[in-house]
Amino acid sequence: TTLLTHPHITQAHVLARTTPTGNQHLIAYTVGTTTDPDELRTHLATTLPDYMIPTTFIPLDTLPLTPNGKIDHRALPTPNPTPGTPYTAPTTPTEHTLTHIWTNVLNTPHIGIHDNFFTLGGDSITSLQVVSRIRAACAVELSPRALFERPTIAGLAATVAEATVPAFDAGAIAPAPRDGDLPLSFAQERLWFLEEFAGSTVEYNVVEALRLTGPLDTDALRAAFAALVARHEALRTTFDSVEGHGVQVVHEAAGPPVEFRIVEAPTGEDGAATLAEAVRHEAARPFDLRTGPLLRVLLLRGSAREHVLVLALHHIVTDGWSMGVLTRELGALYTAAVTGEDAALPGLPLQYPDYAAWQRGRSVAEDEVAHWAKTLAGLEPLALPTDRPRPAVRTSAGALHTFEIPDALAARLRAAGRGEGASLFMVLTAVTQLLLSRWTGQRDVAVGTAVSGRDRAELEGLVGFFVNTLVLRSRIDERLPFSGLLAGVRGTVLDAFAHQGVPFSVLVDRLAPDRDTSRTPLVQAMVSLQNTPDEQPLALPGLDVAPLEVARDTAQFDLTFGFREEGGALLAGIEYNTGLFDAATAARLSRWWLRLAEAALTAPGTPLLALPALPDEAAPAPGPA
Repeated sequence: TTLLTHPHITQAHVLARTTPTGNQHLIAYTVGTTTDPDELRTHLATTLPDYMIPTTFIPLDTLPLTPNGKIDHRALPTPNPTPGTPYTAPTTPTEHTLTHIWTNVLNTPHIGIHDNFFTLGGDSITSLQVVSRIRAACAVELSPRALFERPTIAGLAATVAEATVPAFDAGAIAPAPRDGDLPLSFAQERLWFLEEFAGSTVEYNVVEALRLTGPLDTDALRAAFAALVARHEALRTTFDSVEGHGVQVVHEAAGPPVEFRIVEAPTGEDGAATLAEAVRHEAARPFDLRTGPLLRVLLLRGSAREHVLVLALHHIVTDGWSMGVLTRELGALYTAAVTGEDAALPGLPLQYPDYAAWQRGRSVAEDEVAHWAKTLAGLEPLALPTDRPRPAVRTSAGALHTFEIPDALAARLRAAGRGEGASLFMVLTAVTQLLLSRWTGQRDVAVGTAVSGRDRAELEGLVGFFVNTLVLRSRIDERLPFSGLLAGVRGTVLDAFAHQGVPFSVLVDRLAPDRDTSRTPLVQAMVSLQNTPDEQPLALPGLDVAPLEVARDTAQFDLTFGFREEGGALLAGIEYNTGLFDAATAARLSRWWLRLAEAALTAPGTPLLALPALPDEAAPAPGPA
């Protein structure tokens, strides 16, 4: 770190830390004979841009270490809220409305009208949530780009005032009649087709495992799941065909369809392997979409105080955001069952089948389809250098290679985004597309990403499969510096967000009607950043709850570069199709990713073609973009 070049600093560690108000800032922990933050800021300013200078400096006697010699993040002291822009209260009705929305979405009090949304901890996901709530509250049409262009309440209020055209409303989502067939949403239809084509697979199993330590009330847990299933129709839905079309079948709340099993499991070190195998076996059990149930609960009981809770669902009834809703509400319902009090969950005026019927009742905007047709015209598949020939029919066997991004690099990635008005996701996507361009030799690189699909505020509390896939196509011009690449990726992401209303399955049908069974259509690689708004640990009274890693042996795409923020650290993984790639290739890609990111951020103004070539890779030539 640059801090170590100061003559009176002997140790230093910089990371993005979540403050008590929920914001993220660069925090510097220092060991040395100087504690003057102004002196350290002045020293850093001689070599670093403003956005890479920490906002808080915390002097320590020594940096805490874990037993294996790494920095112990949990032992680092929590900083006081970072002093930032002087507080200016809202004055106009619009500013008051926006302040209320920001406060609820960011879970941050006392927001001034000149505070920056992204400095407060906002990101691509929460920006979409804010925009959807503004549309509903202010009755205006607002592009997702607006918050990136004017990331303060004062600026956004001016944008809202300028947006005089009422928001286009395709009709309020109303409860669908239950006396006829309930259609599938576009996303469900795609999974239904894939399951019918390939038979029951485990490719779309969503599995989570949690270790519960303490006195567990199994009756209360069973009651909580029963209440959860009664509350959300998606959790008691199965699927069938009527005249060749898939339909949803919603079952009564009093019936199953939730499988709740308690199985005795060995404890201690000898039982660890048996426990892991039991979790793996549950994750590998296929679902039958026609008979259900599509939610399974397995409770592995080691003793009265030791349990492992395994939740398995089919993706056709859930998504990442939904898992956050389930986690939050399961905790509330279990607490209510234990205490005998009301869970006090808000009512749900809509259910997922209502959304599916509403979506089917809308006509797809042809100008939106035309936009995507123009954007993706001439797109070629990624020419990924596979370790073995690609089979004629794509397989789904996969594995996951995990790696951690060093704290200093993670802090610089976040800072690079703030300096260019970009989110962390945009920075991660830029690095990934640069890597894929170098690896494949292609200048035209498209990756996919998943968005929540909940661009209406009334959908935020529902469980279901809302997620939509967007295609992010970038032209990699290595004559540009990384800042230039990032600016292009930022524009691409914002443009995709602004046109996310077209379901991915519609794009596939319109733009890639001739299917190549050896590849996924339109995109073969994905980029994701896990930061869904409701993603909080399960809280059960009297119990310590800790997540357990669930091994995945499937891959939905050739490659998926996944990132996750956790406790200030940035974790990463590459999910890869084992029919195409060896484990060594995934490991090599992770090293290359880190090396490229480090080189690009060390010299952000240097043309990309001047960066070191990947090992065994020819240096890039400065040809046409």
